[in-house]
Amino acid sequence: MNQPGVARSFWRLLLTLLLTAAGITHAQSLDLPRLMQLLAAVPAAEVAFTEKKFSSLLSTPVVSSGKLVYRRPDIVEKNIESPRKESYRFAGEELVMVREGKERRIPLSSQPLLAAFAASLRGVLGGDIVLLHKHYELSLQGDESSWRLDMTPIDEQTRRYVQRVTVSGRAGRVGQIEVREASGDHSVLQVR
Repeated sequence: MNQPGVARSFWRLLLTLLLTAAGITHAQSLDLPRLMQLLAAVPAAEVAFTEKKFSSLLSTPVVSSGKLVYRRPDIVEKNIESPRKESYRFAGEELVMVREGKERRIPLSSQPLLAAFAASLRGVLGGDIVLLHKHYELSLQGDESSWRLDMTPIDEQTRRYVQRVTVSGRAGRVGQIEVREASGDHSVLQVR
């Protein structure tokens, strides 16, 4: 490469770095297959979360915190550390709950609502668009720097309880999961 070509490449690189540092980059457009590809590239994750549950029956939200764990192909764990220790683990075709040292196993086939919720978590965290389409109508907005995926249940029984699940994030990282219930109650889980 000649000297003018090297200088031009150097200045392009410098300009790109400056624009990136200033947050003025052109974000890559995003469609569902690309989002699923980004999400599927994450083999496992363990992140801290804070969740707020809002109910019309309570004057203030119920706040919990802990760790959210994902391991391929289908394990999602929600380990709550505060206000009390308990855990929920979707593994295979069952939900394993542990409260006060007692374990309870619930087959997902016996609980369509739990099966749909498990599908939303597994589908998003695993980048599995086929699984998501089995349970939800999908609508994606944004680009790689900031996206939002709205999931509306297609099953009438699930819609009686869940109006919409909204997941938002950046590139292949989930930042927030919001569940809007048909009753008007909702929860917001923020990943840190």
